[in-house]
Amino acid sequence: MKTIKLRALFLLFPLLCGYAPVCLAVGLYTEEAGPFITELRNDNLGAALAYADSFVGRTLSSGSEKQNKYLALLERGKVALVAGKYEQCIADMQEAERRFLTIEGTISLTEGFGSLLTDDTAQEYEAEMHEKIMISPYLVLAYIARGDFAGAIVERNRTISKINQYIEASPEERGYLENPFARLVSAVIYEMENKPDDAKIEYKKMQREDEVVRLENRKAVSTDLIILIDTGLAPHKYQMKWGPLPIIVNETTIHLGFAYAAYEPTISAVTQTNVEIDGNAAGGARLLYDLESTILAQYEKNKPALMSKLITRMTAKAATQVSAHAAADRVAKDNPLVGFILKSLVTVAGAVWMAVEKADLRSWLTLPGKINYLRVNDLTAGEHIIKIDYGCGVQEKTINLEKDKINIAYFSFAK
Repeated sequence: MKTIKLRALFLLFPLLCGYAPVCLAVGLYTEEAGPFITELRNDNLGAALAYADSFVGRTLSSGSEKQNKYLALLERGKVALVAGKYEQCIADMQEAERRFLTIEGTISLTEGFGSLLTDDTAQEYEAEMHEKIMISPYLVLAYIARGDFAGAIVERNRTISKINQYIEASPEERGYLENPFARLVSAVIYEMENKPDDAKIEYKKMQREDEVVRLENRKAVSTDLIILIDTGLAPHKYQMKWGPLPIIVNETTIHLGFAYAAYEPTISAVTQTNVEIDGNAAGGARLLYDLESTILAQYEKNKPALMSKLITRMTAKAATQVSAHAAADRVAKDNPLVGFILKSLVTVAGAVWMAVEKADLRSWLTLPGKINYLRVNDLTAGEHIIKIDYGCGVQEKTINLEKDKINIAYFSFAK
């Protein structure tokens, strides 16, 4: 009988502290991603890509970080796009997307159990809807830059499918996910295919009547330039934590505490997006998509479910501690000394268990806060110098415009 009771207690004991080594070994996601985010914000793209590559490598080699692998691929893919490494961007983003579609709306029993008894970092990362939508339009840009128009068409079609799935299928519930960037990129590819009617549908949904009028009045092909500019970085999560505090339940001391993630905007130094072409003012690129607002709105929508899960987790942890104490009490009836030692261990383990709980701070951190847009029509073919003045820094690129084509120039300034 003693053996059975001791075994029962030690089966419960790992639930109190068995996940602690994992939690202690892994830093908060925002800290882990810090090096490549810092270099990206400083516009040091080579260093940012090197750090992102190291980050992906750690997720492949460390059992405690493997749940971040596909998010890490998204981060490296986005940095690779900014750095002009289009093959890397395509490979990373496509691999991440395949996994996110596989696990969409699902969670393994093992991961769910770990999440309930520890925190959400115990489970593999599942991308948010706004993140899934953003993958394909960025892949369109990568394919266009690589000169693969067929690949761009495939990703445009995937973009439209995602808009239909995540937004248009539930417009009242998910209207906040409306993505003008995804629609604009899709419309431009339709134009490149000489499908103006399809392009007009997307422009109308964006409420861009000027673009609709332009297409309706178009008499001949021209050499045009689309400038897309990512500025700043998306909102980031920070940890809110309470406890651990000892609570007495029926003369038994248990420890309760919780941690959860909240969002706050990432402050940007960008004050303008003024464009010059060959030294001549071309105007200010206007706001196309306020991704920051979308992410903050999505968090508010998700908050009730987050709080519900938090309460469920605290209840489960409290019940586990009470069960462990009860098992120790049963042992104490036959062996008071062993029972006392086991109750002490349970108390200590419960406190440690709560102390190491962490909020899940994972998100696609290299996404921009805002995306700006400028279209310039009827340019001359050939080489041009584009300069963007952000009010806190300047970027410059030389591009070669193809005659009678729509050309795309992509900029990213994460300060």
